[in-house]
Amino acid sequence: MGTSGYMLDTTEFNAVAKGAIPLSIYTGLRVFATHVQLDELNRTTDAQTRARLVAAFEAIGPTKLLSETAAWDVGKWDEAKWSAEDGLFQKMLARLIELDGKDRGLNQRRDILIAETAIKNGLTLLSGDERLRMLTEEFGGQAATPLR
Repeated sequence: MGTSGYMLDTTEFNAVAKGAIPLSIYTGLRVFATHVQLDELNRTTDAQTRARLVAAFEAIGPTKLLSETAAWDVGKWDEAKWSAEDGLFQKMLARLIELDGKDRGLNQRRDILIAETAIKNGLTLLSGDERLRMLTEEFGGQAATPLR
């Protein structure tokens, strides 16, 4: 795919935890995540499911990157960069809200933090979310359906 690595969307950790993707598929690949993916996994209410999801994250062992924007109520200030003046986060968020037909709150902001970080770090976003892949490509990034 001509990339320096892959940003894994939260959907990828879910797929590994459920056994839909073998862990071995990531062997030898440069994979990355932000705090956002782990935060989403840790918000799972069922303790057993949460433990499986976090174990999948740890087993894959992505290199953690700072998110490219510090977003209110989503970002962790010690795991996010000061927002760039380019307005990319806001443009992507507005477009995602347009594609979804409504503002879905913090979930869309989390998705944009992941996609924006992939774009700005030259990574290919791997996501089961078709709209997020399309949006990433629309804003100059690379995106692909999950590896299987």
